[in-house]
Amino acid sequence: MAKAKHAFEANEVNYFAALDIGSNSFHFVLARQVAEQVQVLHSEKYKVRLASGLSNKNYLDNQAIMRGIATLSSLCSSTTHLNAKNFRAVATFTLRQAKNADEFLNVAKQVFPFDIEVISGHEEARLIYQGVNAYSASTKQRLVLDIGGGSTECIIGQQDTVHALASLELGCVSYAKTFFDPTKIKKAQFTAAIQYASMELESITKRYKKLGWQEAIGTSGTIKAIFNIINEDQHIKQAITLKQLHALRAQLLTFKNTSSIKIKGLKENRREVICSGVAILIALMESLEIETIDFCKYALREGVLFEQLNSANNDNTRQRTIRSLIARFSIDLSQLSLIETIVNHIYIHASEAWKFNRVIYQELLLAAVKLHEIGYDISSTSYHKHGEYILQHADLAGFNQEQQQALAWLVGSQRKSIAVLCDEQWHTLKPKLLLKLAAILRIGIILGQQRALTPEYLPKITMKKSTLALDFNVQWLSERPLIDNALVNEKELLAEHGIEIMLTYQ
Repeated sequence: MAKAKHAFEANEVNYFAALDIGSNSFHFVLARQVAEQVQVLHSEKYKVRLASGLSNKNYLDNQAIMRGIATLSSLCSSTTHLNAKNFRAVATFTLRQAKNADEFLNVAKQVFPFDIEVISGHEEARLIYQGVNAYSASTKQRLVLDIGGGSTECIIGQQDTVHALASLELGCVSYAKTFFDPTKIKKAQFTAAIQYASMELESITKRYKKLGWQEAIGTSGTIKAIFNIINEDQHIKQAITLKQLHALRAQLLTFKNTSSIKIKGLKENRREVICSGVAILIALMESLEIETIDFCKYALREGVLFEQLNSANNDNTRQRTIRSLIARFSIDLSQLSLIETIVNHIYIHASEAWKFNRVIYQELLLAAVKLHEIGYDISSTSYHKHGEYILQHADLAGFNQEQQQALAWLVGSQRKSIAVLCDEQWHTLKPKLLLKLAAILRIGIILGQQRALTPEYLPKITMKKSTLALDFNVQWLSERPLIDNALVNEKELLAEHGIEIMLTYQ
């Protein structure tokens, strides 16, 4: 693919770019902000078939890894003028599933200058809906379907509100590999694929039918390919019907093998997955009783772009998620405000010496403050561990998988022992910096435990190389022996983890 011709400077905040590292294709898109919308300027698509290299035991083979790395290397010319503030790369099903995803990510670091975020299925679904909603406005309640290479996302929403999200293991690449022999196309293959997909859909059909929708929208490559075939000879494009899908299946059965498939409107690079794509869409339409499904060309990558626009306009999805959790779990807001003041005070003074060079670290710290008592209603003694479990398994919109695990770990490490972090598990965040965030959080919670600290009695903070020095008002501390004792114990515990704390008194 050719390099983007739209010249711009990296510091122009109205430019954004996104990379969708999908199971079938990699999609790059460059856009700019126009008023409160995003205008796409340039896009590139690379057929990688990452999911075809995923084994039954969820290990990605070397050939698939090298195809992906070669594509990232090729993309470097299109990302020359981008920086971490205006570019975001997200990876979906295959890297989410692969047990050796770290192999791919570690090699990617050597050729690609940007972090790659592995996002959850729910986060992928949310971003897909956001892309459709942002570029295809409607007041109707909609069912949005996206059949990818490794998974299918199903979302029901109305305007900016999402009512249901699901990410199912139905992918055109994985189904082609499991159910369809490329050397011969048989009716039994379609039957088996449709039946298996219908079984997978049983987990959502009742709930989705109860919620209902006024229109169904399909997006991304698989549904686009089917839509183009059905509308090849149509002057005015029409929505896909189940009858047309069955007719397309019958047409595919007239060919001996996938390499011999020649259908008007079908691109050559879609031959290998068209049978599996048709089977999955038939299962979706039959199980959910969808009468017609229209096509929208906007999807995940546009959702990522719109998310960047919202963040640039100080409308951060992660912050909205935190506010929702605070309300849901009835967390004590007055206590949060006190501890937030303390940890911000420490963070600001320590940030330069401890090299917190990305905003996400401060955001994770403040999120941990706001959610550190989320497990309190379950247990007043082990609430930190219950909080960690809740955050590990909750649907946290706006957080990628690594950020979610970091937040859960921080909440779990707020008191008592600190779980050791393994360097190999982290790619966009640094374990040493997360450990320092935990230190700040723990000290902040200790100082706020009697809910008596005020801004007038905040300790004076200084950094002596990498040592954090806390200078206290001796009278204030002598009146609070529990805090004094806890600080001494904390100093000893943090020293075991390589973090030096100095306590002084005035």
